[in-house]
Amino acid sequence: MGIFEILGSKGNELRNKRVLIGVTGSIAAIEVPHLVREILRHEGDPIVVLSEEATRLIATDALAWCMDKEPITQISGMSEHVKWISHPDYKIDLCMICPATANTISKLANGIADGPVTLAALAAFGAKIPLLIVPAAHTVLLDNPILERNISYLQDQNVHFLASTEIEGKFKFPPLNQLMQNIFKLINPSRKLKEKRFLITGGATREYLDDVRFLSNPSTGLSALLVANALMNHGAEILLILGEGHTLDIERIPVPVKIVRSTKDMYDDVQKELSNFEYHGLIAVAAVSDYRPHYQTGKIPSKQQDLTLDLVPTVKIVEKIRENFPNLYLIAYKAEVSITEEELLKRGKEFQEKHKLDMVCANWVGEPKKGFVSETNDIFVIRSGTPHIHLKGSKMMIGERIAEIIAEEFSNRSTDQ
Repeated sequence: MGIFEILGSKGNELRNKRVLIGVTGSIAAIEVPHLVREILRHEGDPIVVLSEEATRLIATDALAWCMDKEPITQISGMSEHVKWISHPDYKIDLCMICPATANTISKLANGIADGPVTLAALAAFGAKIPLLIVPAAHTVLLDNPILERNISYLQDQNVHFLASTEIEGKFKFPPLNQLMQNIFKLINPSRKLKEKRFLITGGATREYLDDVRFLSNPSTGLSALLVANALMNHGAEILLILGEGHTLDIERIPVPVKIVRSTKDMYDDVQKELSNFEYHGLIAVAAVSDYRPHYQTGKIPSKQQDLTLDLVPTVKIVEKIRENFPNLYLIAYKAEVSITEEELLKRGKEFQEKHKLDMVCANWVGEPKKGFVSETNDIFVIRSGTPHIHLKGSKMMIGERIAEIIAEEFSNRSTDQ
């Protein structure tokens, strides 16, 4: 697939932004083509610079295919490193070394520029262009006092580090979405939600009948994650509380995550977070259970002819949080099944007014390409004093649009103050 087929397919956060990726001699270099393609998907312009050691690990032809241009393997008489920091047609917005070996980190800490990667990095640092280093090496190389001293020195000089993932005694290439979030943050530092903190709930809670059976729903947590990612792109800090029924890969989520079991557990965690820490808003995306059975220890015998379950209502999280935090910026999702658009809007508006919510996202579930177990959705954004907004398409697009609305509202609040 050529770059024109993927360019901007995931957003335009990196439009007109040039990212230089310095690649050094770690086996993690084989992951760089995925990073290059992801930058293109956000409409960025990647430049790849390879150290001599890196050329033995990753083919230059593979990189050329990925970005439709040749990677740089040496600094020529054209003084590319000078153009990257000064020429308007070539100037980079971010320099990153990914992966960075222990050897490369130590060279940078001592001002050594003996190859195209270290030369580009030191030039960028001198020009006050953000420098991001992503270490990848065996634990015995990164976890030692000499390298720790060098990293600490570079951090004191405003060099940014992204902790790699430690697996099998090695610091490996970090999750791609985590890496992209750091790129967005460094390239767009003056974002509307900078220093704003949001609590987001997502996924399905579970109400157990006994030790093995439970009542739940098919919510995956995808919508909550995509809203979280989009808010991070605007500079927000996020804590994500997921119901036990989610299907997300926790290790690849770029924000702190808590997992809870029941609706009461989710309410208790939300209440605790909001009581003990400063949050600017709660976005309740989770599909919580509205009823719970009386729990029985062990396993209910499976050979009964009939089994009657007595269900009692669970705590209404949004209702209780609004009572306890009347001034909190509060958004809630409202899921309905098999009703008309007119009725969906009516119920969403009633829900919004009853609980004095800043926003309600009313949507259908249980239908093809809508709600649960789908990458697309059909949502109406309902707010007081403004016409509703209809969002239909990928959950990623919807998450980005909702984040834009939130960012705009907070920006207007700051202007009014």
